[in-house]
Amino acid sequence: MCFPENNINAYIIKNYPKSDTYELAAELNITVCALRSRANKLGVKKDLYYMHKMYSSLRAKRKESFDKNTIPLELNQLEKNIIIGSLLGDGNLALYGRSKNAHYREHGGNNQTEYRKWKAEKLKNVGFKFNDKCKYGKLSSFSHSVYTNLYNLFYINKVKTITQNNISVLDHPIGLACLYMDDGSLTINVSAKNNGYIYISPQITLYTLNFSMQENLILRDHILNIFGISFNLSKRPDGKNYILKINKMNEIMRFINLVSPYVEEVKCMEYKIDIKNRLMEKKKEVLETRLYRTIKISPLEVIDKCYSNDDEITIIRMKKEGFKDKDIANTINRSFWGTVDKIRRLRQEGKL
Repeated sequence: MCFPENNINAYIIKNYPKSDTYELAAELNITVCALRSRANKLGVKKDLYYMHKMYSSLRAKRKESFDKNTIPLELNQLEKNIIIGSLLGDGNLALYGRSKNAHYREHGGNNQTEYRKWKAEKLKNVGFKFNDKCKYGKLSSFSHSVYTNLYNLFYINKVKTITQNNISVLDHPIGLACLYMDDGSLTINVSAKNNGYIYISPQITLYTLNFSMQENLILRDHILNIFGISFNLSKRPDGKNYILKINKMNEIMRFINLVSPYVEEVKCMEYKIDIKNRLMEKKKEVLETRLYRTIKISPLEVIDKCYSNDDEITIIRMKKEGFKDKDIANTINRSFWGTVDKIRRLRQEGKL
């Protein structure tokens, strides 16, 4: 459409506020820049209602495009537990700026590169990658609503928090193994007694210093209820002042047996479960001092005081009859993973 020069300004004044700029420029046969310049000189601005309508339409189109391009994602039990165990340790979920969804991120020293590559391999189907071009390497995921849901579950006012609700997601030993590999230690203690003996014994510690006493109690009780492992709350002067420990040899061996299948897959973490060699190395170290002649080392076998003879008979009968481990655990009123460990030991003893 051709407009006489003296009519263009009047047309712009009338139509520019509620018209698409590109369409109006084409209609007037002038460039978009020329149209905007003329409108500016004439003091004509876009109508606020029109602008709101356009922005709403643009947001709707962007959301539609985003939803179409979002990869469907669902975490299986192992993947979810690796992420949750890591969140309780060195990992974080980030949601900031204009990001619609959260993503996972984790940094660490060179001595843990193999461990983070192991996580990346386990989580490759849910968008995790290890970037060794960053200093010390970086484990991260892409942004996704799945991780936003976990962020909303574990973060309160942007602070990672343990609650009765969110800790229930930790329901597989691989998650506990990840927490242990992230923030746990196996230490060998030496103590001398008045009877002339020296005792060498191990200790398992989870350095949960980022969590309050109440949060540690929630975690402690959950581990006992789900995995059948009894930790003790211990006070510290640093962090939020509390960690979880196991000093009893029976519980230590049950814990080691529970997490070993997963820790064994990461060579740089094997020292955290190599309890026999660690005890022997400490014994050799102590013998070199020649201060004591008699050394006693804690026994490595699990002395089963938790399961009665009737429990064992019930487990053996139900396994032979084809019952699932979960059904057996419910029948004898024990934790699922504690029952799984008991069944494993019965097999080792040749009773199953």
